[in-house]
Amino acid sequence: MRWLSPSTQDQLRQVVRQALEDEELAQAEVCRRLGVSTKHLNCMLQGKSPFTLAWADRILELCGARLVLTLQYADEEEEEK
Repeated sequence: MRWLSPSTQDQLRQVVRQALEDEELAQAEVCRRLGVSTKHLNCMLQGKSPFTLAWADRILELCGARLVLTLQYADEEEEEK
């Protein structure tokens, strides 16, 4: 999902890193379960590779969490102000 802004990807990375830390899941174990290399996971979590909603959801699921999104259109945001 390339439409995530860089700042949104950074926030998502931060949430996922915190979830991994909270669950005390090692990156090697996460990689084994997801079938990805540690290099690729590291690149995603450090912002060197795109971090998609799909990856975030899969990782959070391993942590016992769910990714829940709310879509708000720009004109709706202006109406709330």
